[in-house]
Amino acid sequence: MKTILIFAALHFALFGFANSGEEENNASHVNTTDEQGRKQGKWIVFGKDQPEKGYPNDGKISEGVYKNDRKNGKWIIYYKDGVTPKVIGEFVNNRPNGMFQKFYPNGNLKEEATFKGMRYIDTLKRYSVGGVLTYQANYNEAGLESGVVKYFYDNGLPEFIYNAENGTPVGKATRYWDNGDIKEEVHFSKEGKWLTSSGVIAKTKPLPEEDNSDLKKAPKYDIDNDSYKSNGYNIIFNRSKEIWMEGEFKNKILWDGRLYIYDSDGLLMKVEVYKEGVYHSDSQL
Repeated sequence: MKTILIFAALHFALFGFANSGEEENNASHVNTTDEQGRKQGKWIVFGKDQPEKGYPNDGKISEGVYKNDRKNGKWIIYYKDGVTPKVIGEFVNNRPNGMFQKFYPNGNLKEEATFKGMRYIDTLKRYSVGGVLTYQANYNEAGLESGVVKYFYDNGLPEFIYNAENGTPVGKATRYWDNGDIKEEVHFSKEGKWLTSSGVIAKTKPLPEEDNSDLKKAPKYDIDNDSYKSNGYNIIFNRSKEIWMEGEFKNKILWDGRLYIYDSDGLLMKVEVYKEGVYHSDSQL
């Protein structure tokens, strides 16, 4: 039994030492240069490395792989909080080449596309800050729209749909109202010249009601203070005399403004933005 315990102790000690050595070895292979001073391998740029950019000292500005001082492979570029990705994309010889994604400060996807030769190629999609698809098209080798092109309203319904050849609208194109009704039909020549139009067609049905059941509602203040307005602009302080809410209020509800959230020690953790009484996004601290 004693022999087994000794063996187990030695095993865990050696295993722990091996892991520690592996972590140190990985860390030693970050931010390295070759004998010619060229960046090689994995690099992480922190705020402390470029203080003039205004990032937190331990926040990331960017990270990715260098080969002979040039970006190659996957790179991530961050917002000024040093945590939220702004761009994630593939590079070849310091130029965008491959899949790229752009993000809003709240973390939602803003755009996804493929780059080749500094041009869009294949499918390009763009989204609203709330995550709704607002544009979709295919791009040819020349970086021009090709095929069906679609624009959408923020409610997800189509706004404008047409066919394109080498970036030029051709054939039939249709514009829509924000309730889904056809607004106008037009025709283009093969050269993209406007030929005919139906004229603007009036709406025939009401806009579908939005389902806001899953949206985060804005808070309502319950502090008795004669200086606070039930309707209008306020700066509301919590019981620790820290700013809790600021902005325009309706019936004591934060309608358009910011909510400040603190931890149990009173440290500000994040700021939430509300618009028209519902959560919109997180603001940068």
